[in-house]
Parts: sequence; structure tokens; C-alpha cells
Amino acid sequence: MSCVLFAQGALWGDGRAWGGRGCATPGGKRKVHLLPDGAAVGIVSGVVGEPEKFLAWLKAGGDPEAWRGDKPDLRALVLRPDGTLLLHDDSLWASGPIEAELYAIGSGSDYALGAISAGASPLEALAIAARWDVNTGPPFATVKPEKPDGPDR
Repeated sequence: MSCVLFAQGALWGDGRAWGGRGCATPGGKRKVHLLPDGAAVGIVSGVVGEPEKFLAWLKAGGDPEAWRGDKPDLRALVLRPDGTLLLHDDSLWASGPIEAELYAIGSGSDYALGAISAGASPLEALAIAARWDVNTGPPFATVKPEKPDGPDR
């Protein structure tokens, strides 16, 4: 899967791509993104292409009626510009708001939370998670939500 960490008002994610069906990683990919409404999203999944489908759905407005196919097989954190943190857990419907200073999803989440709780920075926590979880690895990225500017956003 990988690791997406909520800390310091931002989402931090690893960049190891899942090769699928037991194959080696094909390289890197981005797991944290900025949405058109200024929200940040981090997505992890063991299904190749599922995060991209979910991201496209969110960018198109996130209407559950517009989703095509089976329910999503993923976990995602959405951090709104007002600081609200939401969790999608194999669902188009978000749970929340999540009230926590730290939160993480993905196979490296326990390592990252342990590291940051012991004093590591978010980037150090991802690096520690990558050391112990084979599905977490560089490159690492961070996205902070942006407050919409202007009446049209």
C-alpha cells in the first residue's frame, strides 16, 4: 500500500508505486494531491489505478451517483482548507471530521506514527516507515490545503 501521514496541518506521502500482482515496484508515483477546491488529498490502495480513478472522481466533484463500477478499494484522507480532516475507508462517503493531531493510513502508517510520536519530523517519519515497510518508499511529498481566493472558488 504505502503511507500517507497527516501532521502539522498538511498531508505527507511516500512515492513508491505498487507493481500489482506480486510484481516489483515500477518506480515512483505521487500519493498526495491538491484538489481544485483547495483541499489536499492523500490516497493509498493495493489496486493499481484505483487511486487515480478516485482522484479523478474527487476532482469532478465527488458525487457518489457519478461513481462507476464497484465501490472503491482504498483509503484516503481529505484535508479541507478550513482544517477539517475526513477519512474515506473503502467508501465514497467520508467519515469525520477526524479530530487528531496525527493520523496515518497505509501499510507504513504504524511505523510513521511511532516515529513522529518519538520526535521525528514528518519527512523523517516517512523515511523510517520506508525502512521497515517494503511498500513505503521515496520520493516523499507534502501538500497543504490552500484557502480559496475570490468569490468563484
